[in-house]
Amino acid sequence: MARLLHLSDLHAVAVNMRASELLDSNALLRTAIDALSERLPAIGPIDAVLVTGDISDDGSADSYAIARAELSRLGLPIFVIPGNHDRRAALREAFADTTPMPDDGPLDWVADVAGTRIVGLDTLVEGQGGGKLRARSLDHLAQALAQSKDQSVVIALHHPPLRTGIRFMDAIGLENAEALEGILRRHGGPLRVLAGHVHGVYHAMLGGHPVVTAPSTCSAFAFDRRREAPVGFMLGPLGFAVLDTAPGGVWTACPLAMGDGPYGF
Repeated sequence: MARLLHLSDLHAVAVNMRASELLDSNALLRTAIDALSERLPAIGPIDAVLVTGDISDDGSADSYAIARAELSRLGLPIFVIPGNHDRRAALREAFADTTPMPDDGPLDWVADVAGTRIVGLDTLVEGQGGGKLRARSLDHLAQALAQSKDQSVVIALHHPPLRTGIRFMDAIGLENAEALEGILRRHGGPLRVLAGHVHGVYHAMLGGHPVVTAPSTCSAFAFDRRREAPVGFMLGPLGFAVLDTAPGGVWTACPLAMGDGPYGF
């Protein structure tokens, strides 16, 4: 079975630019890859890197070149899906040789990695923050699941089919999670849904299967469910996740910055 490094929401930008006019997200990504490179011997072996969207913040060719170069330093196969900040044409140009994406239309794909079937789904609606699964993408998923036999399945999409309680993020969530739920409910094999978008770790169930979201490498959102909660991001915590798809395997969220230690008990 596969062991996957789950990254999300890199928000890379063009050279000398900043995400949201504040975050040096390229430097933060470089620091994240440095940290991951040092920790891979302890985490590994890893079969592939799966990035659940918002690879870019501005959709520029420069940002994708930077993200691609940083991710490549890990020396692992790379699979990506678009998020709401991404642009399909530029993303396809940068990653078409790493991810089996189609030449046109939604960037949906299927890849079999170490006995695990990974299904990438495109929820991007260019020009808006919220996401939607098109009929073509839903059909793609149904066919991929029907052909999965007894494989463990990982579904990757950017907009998670859950509600966090953070009002400004839920307002730009996945529009038609119920359509996804209907397909998942018919699948009886081992399956997990991995997502991003919300820059934090949230768990839910959909159609009898677990859904989980990864932290971001550049920012976070406070878990504030109040109606008057301020709209904006925090500078941390930052992190990544690791998924082991073997029977009994776990999805584990890890902070990028560790405290001192280890100390003896």
